Formats: sequence, C-alpha cells, structure tokens
Amino acid sequence: MYPQINIKHNIGNTIDIPNQLDFKVSTYISSDILAGVTALPVDNAGDFTAGAIQVLVGSVGSENSEIVASSSHTGQSIVTAATLLAHNRGDIVSEIKYDQASLWSSATIDGTYLEVETKKFFTTQLNTVFYHAAGTAGTYYKVQWKNSVTLAVSSFSAPMSVTAYPTNSAATLIYPVLKAMGIQTNDTRITIEFCLSALDDARKFTEGKLFGIRHSWQQKFEFPIQVLAGTNFVDLPADIDFTDTDRSVLAARFLIGNVMTPYNLRYIDKRSYNQIAIGAQGGFNQEVVAISGNEITLDSAGDFPNSASGVAYVATNAYNQQIMQIAYTAVNFATNKLTGVTGVTREIPIGAKVWSRPTISQPIYYTVYDDKLYFDRIIPNSMQGNNLYIDYYRRIEEVTDLYQVLSEHYREIYKWYLRYAIKYRKDVDLPANDPDLKKFEDLVQALVNNLYTGQDTTIITN
Repeated sequence: MYPQINIKHNIGNTIDIPNQLDFKVSTYISSDILAGVTALPVDNAGDFTAGAIQVLVGSVGSENSEIVASSSHTGQSIVTAATLLAHNRGDIVSEIKYDQASLWSSATIDGTYLEVETKKFFTTQLNTVFYHAAGTAGTYYKVQWKNSVTLAVSSFSAPMSVTAYPTNSAATLIYPVLKAMGIQTNDTRITIEFCLSALDDARKFTEGKLFGIRHSWQQKFEFPIQVLAGTNFVDLPADIDFTDTDRSVLAARFLIGNVMTPYNLRYIDKRSYNQIAIGAQGGFNQEVVAISGNEITLDSAGDFPNSASGVAYVATNAYNQQIMQIAYTAVNFATNKLTGVTGVTREIPIGAKVWSRPTISQPIYYTVYDDKLYFDRIIPNSMQGNNLYIDYYRRIEEVTDLYQVLSEHYREIYKWYLRYAIKYRKDVDLPANDPDLKKFEDLVQALVNNLYTGQDTTIITN
C-alpha cells in the first residue's frame, strides 16, 4: 500500500489516510440481517481463507459498512463477532488483509520512529484520520498496516511530513499533475505507486534515447577506492552505469607516490591488455593454507614452471600485510597443487591470488570488465592501502518514493508523460497520437538535439 497521505499543520498535525484496503476475495449477503448477528449468510464463501480473518461488510464509505473478525466459515455462512449494524441482501462482503492503520513519528526523516497511535479503519468514511497534538511542521511520519486477528503487519510507508518536498523531488512533478487533472486523493487506480512507476518509465524512455551519453547530473568525481598490495584490480562502485567497458569511467589515477603525476592511468581495451599485462599470470587458492603449510591447491597451476626452485607470490587480503614470497619444489598439474612449499608465514584464505613471475610496480594502464577495473601490473607493497581515484558516471536509480531527488535538469518534461500515463490508465484505447505523449516525445528529441555533457569529447588514436 502507498496511499496519497495528506498532512495538515495547525495546532498539532492532522494526518489524513485514504482507505485503500487490500481486498482478497468478495461475495454478497444472501438475506437481510439485523445488528448483533454472529453468522453472515452469503452467496458463496468458498474462496475465503480458512481460519481467523478480517471481513469488511459493506462498501468503504457507506453508512452501514463495518469490519468484523471471522473465526471460520462454511460455503454459505461466515462466522463472525457480533455485527454492530444491520445489513441488506446484496451488500458486499470482502476478506481484507489489514483492518488497522498504525501511525509512527520521528523528529527527523531518518531518525527513530515511535508509535503514535493505532486505529481501526474508518470504513464509513473515505479516509482514516489521526490527530497528533505534539506534531510540528517538521515532524516526519510513517504508516504501517496491521491485522488485529492474525497480527500480520505491512512494511512501513515512505516517510512523510507537512514540510515541502525537495524542489527537485518526485513529488514536485507528481502532485501538480494530479491536481491539474482533478485526481482525488482516494482514487484507487491513480495511486502514488502508479505515478512513481509512470515517472520511472519516463526516465527510462529518456535514458534510452540518450543511451551512453555522459550527463553531468550522473557524474561522481574523486571517488576513492583503496588498493591491496599483490592484487591487480579494484571493484567498481556499485552504482556505476556500465561495468564491462570504460564507457562510464572518465578517469583513474593515483595521487600518492604517483610517478605519472599529473597524468591519468591510460585505458586500453581487453585485447590490448592481454598483450601488455604479461606479468599477471597465476591461480586462485582453493583451500585454506595454514601457517607453515607445505602445499597450495589452485584453480589452475598451468602458469607455474615445474621447477625444483620455483617461486610464487601471494597477494595480501588485509592492509596490514605484505606480499608473501614462497618457494615450492614441484607442480602437480593433475591436482593443480604446488608441493614442497616453504615460507608460508600467514594463513592463505580461499580465493587469494597466487602469482607466477608477476610484474610488481605502479600500474600505467587499465581495462574494465566483469565489474572490475584491472591494472596492467601488480600493486606493490609501497602502495598498500593507497587510494585509486576515479571519475565515473552513475546509472539512474529506480524511482521509489516521493522524496527521491531527480537530479536531471530536464525533469519537468516527465509531467507530459505522466499526464498521458494517467489518461491511458483510464482508457487503454487512447490513440498513439495523444497530444501529451507527442509533446513528451518532442521534448525528448529536443533534448537529444541540444546535448551538453560538461566534458569535451576527445578521440585518442594509438
């Protein structure tokens, strides 16, 4: 549930929650009944959930609607607590998931929320209203729905307050459109979830038209990633857009002890990387090796020379370690083991990289694939824990709540798509030449024709 909750501030806060109940199944009363009955005669209760449930008798907003707890039912009778009101033949009877709304408040949007009050839905009204005397213009609220019989609870709603939404938030696009189109707060079809989804569709459509363009509002500069000695890669940020090419990486550089200052590391494609990173062979450890262990099991030992005086190098897995140099006397290619191992002075965990004849020095080149940025050389001990700084472009996030900030400067064009989406929701036969849809598409095309990325386009040839 995500109702269009309205909060008004005067002396305290009034929180107005539309009664958007979660219905499962419905049937109809088969004969008139008086108040106080404990069994509802119905046409067919066969689809109702067995056991204890909550039942809404009547329609939301009608004067004789009420919620009663049911303990059991048969095909044409629902056993309930005593009804408070009389009901007529043909009145709808529905199984509902929740029968209560619970209001929680906090002084800050991300603070600790405490329960203010829990109320049974005002089913004779279109809304359930809370009054919070201690509420101020800066108080934030969350709403949770409860079932007083099964004790089931919903997840919390997004936080809300009487204060204005951020000027570039989703709410500042959605609410003006709803107001202009006369959409009521209790509309069961044009809900906030629907509007957020439509807004998300508009963003994805626009992003698709601008595919691969580096937008200034998506940029994130000077992002630090610590490197581990003995490794040849770092994980890319979780919110980066492209993860298999450098399309989203603008630059990568070291600032401490950087012999290339003031130059960035140079990007090369994977094919070129294969020719340059010749000192990056080895295997990954497959079994924990204890201190003084005498053999190492790898995923593949094919890169190690079968020599009585073989040497291997083990990457670090913590910033207080150094690359470990070990000796071995033989390689068992059938079992992928280095045997006769000496020099293991710390435990080697599963997944640790074991190198054969590595080139250990400050990297010059990098490539990008498999969610990682790979260096052409192995990070030396002297750079242990140093930051690699990257400038990159983030992917757009899914629109999930009204407070979410939309950073793109052209966000106002989404209103036209939202207007179209609302009309299409009401009439699926809406023609493809709808003026609001056409206006949106024209504005997107205008955006494509007048791009400004904030970065010069440079073509580099080797």
